[in-house]
Amino acid sequence: MEKYKILMEINRKAVFEEEISDSEKEEAVSSFLNGTCCKEAILKYKKRMRVNPETDNMYPDYYIPPFNGDKKLRLIQGYLPKTNILYANHYELEIIRLLSIFAPENRKVNELTESTLHRLKNTCFGNSCTQGECLATGISVLRLLAVTRPDDSEWIDKLLIPLGDTFCAFGNGQAAMQKGLPLSYLLLAFTDINNEKTKDLISQ
Repeated sequence: MEKYKILMEINRKAVFEEEISDSEKEEAVSSFLNGTCCKEAILKYKKRMRVNPETDNMYPDYYIPPFNGDKKLRLIQGYLPKTNILYANHYELEIIRLLSIFAPENRKVNELTESTLHRLKNTCFGNSCTQGECLATGISVLRLLAVTRPDDSEWIDKLLIPLGDTFCAFGNGQAAMQKGLPLSYLLLAFTDINNEKTKDLISQ
């Protein structure tokens, strides 16, 4: 739970533009890097998700999401996920995103990032899947790419185009969550990308 609380607090401060001190950043990096799950725990988790641990790319390789009394916890912007694909990937990708921001030169951070990006390349949600919460999981991928691969326009557009189309289809005055898509989380991703396409989407 410690890593989850740190993740939530840092993102809260970022949203409200509060200062994040160097000591907080160092604490976060230390907690995240020292808190990677052992291979045995990852294997056990993937078996529980009923996938082949040796070939699976759909679930995390480093951070197993926390459960509170066997219940999922909320995403960084408050949405309660329904599927483990969204819950698990959101947790791992948001952690690696912060590591990439706070310690971009760290060798272990680079290894985690490269390995995770390779995993995401081989997932449906990392390549514009629009089924169920896979679409929302793509938001986490988009946020990670905004930090680690901001110039990879081809990959970013693969996610941005279907997400943008879905976003615009809701129209004005719609609820904060539609079809399993937490709109406030999506707006965070649009802000992260901050190009002409996302500016136009936000203006709509």
